[in-house]
Amino acid sequence: MVNNGTNTLQRALGKFALEVQASTKASRLASLRQEGCCRLLFPYPKDHILEAVTVNISGGIAAGDQIEGFLQCHPNAHLLVTSQAAERIYKARSTDKAATVNTECKIAENAILEWLPHSSIFFDGSKIQRKFAVDMADSSEFLFLESRIFGRQAFNESASHISFYDRLSIRRGNKLIMEDIIQLDTINRRLLSLKAVSQGRPVLSTLVWVSPLAEEKLAELRPLLPNDHNSEFAASAWNHMLVIRSLSSNGRENEKQWRRLLHFIRHNRSEPSTWRF
Repeated sequence: MVNNGTNTLQRALGKFALEVQASTKASRLASLRQEGCCRLLFPYPKDHILEAVTVNISGGIAAGDQIEGFLQCHPNAHLLVTSQAAERIYKARSTDKAATVNTECKIAENAILEWLPHSSIFFDGSKIQRKFAVDMADSSEFLFLESRIFGRQAFNESASHISFYDRLSIRRGNKLIMEDIIQLDTINRRLLSLKAVSQGRPVLSTLVWVSPLAEEKLAELRPLLPNDHNSEFAASAWNHMLVIRSLSSNGRENEKQWRRLLHFIRHNRSEPSTWRF
């Protein structure tokens, strides 16, 4: 039967919940729940860190999909979360509701949470709303990196007809310290080429590092920031928080550049297991 755009399509529903606690030698799993299209894999531990790899067995995100995640680091635990591969957000019909991805994180005293997934690839016509909420103790650390690719240049793709909303909320010691919202809702094919938007660079990345060391690292970090005809990086730090934003022309080169910066920020700790190229 031909889909005329009005039929109700099957949508993916997924949930995961993970709690991590510290032991005498390393961080270890305390509780795990996974439902629907969501799976978590656990590579062999490195650097006394528990690593979790998110897997979406539905093969990507379509309009109307709903994914919910919960992460909790108990005192002194260290959790690194990455993804199996780049997440794909597919084209929606005009009548479809946006996909939703909501993630909640709790980080206790002296614990560390690192959120380092692969890039998200947005196809033309995609619709998605993502919310990432963090509640952390004063003595904890949080590292967040999100890269968004609006059309892959190697495949001659563009993503101009999209509805996209990303929200990052961070509370430390019960006080809101960051509310970062990126929203793009357009049918203008020239929007991403405008100088005030992205100057034609389809890869947008955001890094946030909340740590007592964040501000003092800024001076050492700035000379390492790549800035050339293919990419532009900028960094600032305040209130024990470091923020880096970048615009790039190529997703693969963008990931390589971030790997070099993360090597410095993460004090030479091992990269996520799925970051192999």
